[in-house]
Amino acid sequence: MSRDEIWDALKEHSTAKFDADRGRFLDEAIRNDDGNWMKHTQHHWYRMVDGSKLDYWPSRKKWQYRGEVRRGLGAMYRLIEGS
Repeated sequence: MSRDEIWDALKEHSTAKFDADRGRFLDEAIRNDDGNWMKHTQHHWYRMVDGSKLDYWPSRKKWQYRGEVRRGLGAMYRLIEGS
């Protein structure tokens, strides 16, 4: 059975967009870094908030706090500002 060329093209486009988005998200995070993040790696940052560790993966806009994993930055910044 032959490969589906349309499916392959869609997958290639999706992968390229995903990689481009990750690069853009990481660039935005670096520009907006307030200097209070500790960096395990370029892609995994953390800081302490109210005595608990806040893990942040800037290239995915993903974060974890007190065992709960979330995406998006609005709630994370509100958490930081409220501490």
